[in-house]
Amino acid sequence: ALMQRSLEEHRRAGNLVRQAGVLMSLGVVCQWEGQWDEAMSYYERGRDESAKIGDTVGAALARINVAEILTDRGEWADAESMLLETLPFWKTSQYHYYLAACLSLLGRAALRRGRFDEALTRLQEAKANFLHVGAEQEVPAVDARVAECHVALHKPELALELLTPMLDSGASSTGVVRIMPLIARVQGHALLQQGDAWGARDALDASLAAARERNDYFEATLTTLSLIE
Repeated sequence: ALMQRSLEEHRRAGNLVRQAGVLMSLGVVCQWEGQWDEAMSYYERGRDESAKIGDTVGAALARINVAEILTDRGEWADAESMLLETLPFWKTSQYHYYLAACLSLLGRAALRRGRFDEALTRLQEAKANFLHVGAEQEVPAVDARVAECHVALHKPELALELLTPMLDSGASSTGVVRIMPLIARVQGHALLQQGDAWGARDALDASLAAARERNDYFEATLTTLSLIE
């Protein structure tokens, strides 16, 4: 509500720069709340306002944010197409942080579409770019997706090699805490492939508890589907 008031005041003042920024922030809040239609609407409006003022970074970032929602929705082809449109911009601008974010999402899309080797390559490139700019807190999320690729390739031992150090670090790493539902869920699938059904159940229960603690209904739903499986 405060952001919407701020947006209205900036509109009255004719401040296009701040309008673009607030629209993007509103998109982020709606995305976190699971209001994906509203989030995409704000992102698109933020993109339009960014384009008006020549903010090419802001406009491209809006596309990445929309692509992330499309990826979560399972609209992988559309997400991939959108990300590939922005990829040359991030490469030529040498904006390594958002290049890494784009590559990470491309890796996720390739994974979901069954192109596992490509997914691994994209994710490793994303990790290298995050490390290049000192964004170590983003690395656990990438490693978790790499582990997910290993599970898809039926290599659970490689997945667990990546996941175990993150699980051991636990609450000491903010980068790990925020994605604990994902980490524990992938661990559960890896253990299931190894025939450890009870270990898998414990991991999935931990994933579900972590998701509920964060009020993350999307992750809770994904883990519930894994428990059913």
